[in-house]
Amino acid sequence: MKHRIFLTVIAISLIFISSCKKKEVKQLVPDDYKGWAMTATELTYPIPGHESHYRQIFINKIGENVKIEKKNGRVYYDYPRGTIIVKEIYPTLEPKKGDKPISLSVMIKDPDNPLSRDKWLWIVKNLKTGKEKVIDYEFCFDCHANANEPYPYGDGNKNGDFRDYVYFPYRK
Repeated sequence: MKHRIFLTVIAISLIFISSCKKKEVKQLVPDDYKGWAMTATELTYPIPGHESHYRQIFINKIGENVKIEKKNGRVYYDYPRGTIIVKEIYPTLEPKKGDKPISLSVMIKDPDNPLSRDKWLWIVKNLKTGKEKVIDYEFCFDCHANANEPYPYGDGNKNGDFRDYVYFPYRK
């Protein structure tokens, strides 16, 4: 009987200890993004919110299947759920040969995630530490809402196309 009680206490203790473990945070940004298509030429000029840094933008295969419709003189982009757009941020506006990005700004279309803003997650990844931070306030979303209207930089979106919050939409 004492042996059975001892085993029961051990089993309950193990269950309790294992339930107290810290949950690991799932990595959201895939490591293989450099093999994806690029959405635009390199960005070699300052952009508000991204300061004076050279940037390259990549999109996963899912995002390459963006639905594009024309209605009333405007173009409407609708990126499918699971689209991932990765923007590499370099240390300067004119990186030297061999320079590597210092961080990533990432958009993931995940409408069911409670941290998403109008269907998108906005993430910053520090490449030195590997830590990812989901931006759970409006900063990224507020700025990227302008991508759906005419704006003063990039190609200007003169027609005010709805670009699904993406400044440099993928074009097949």
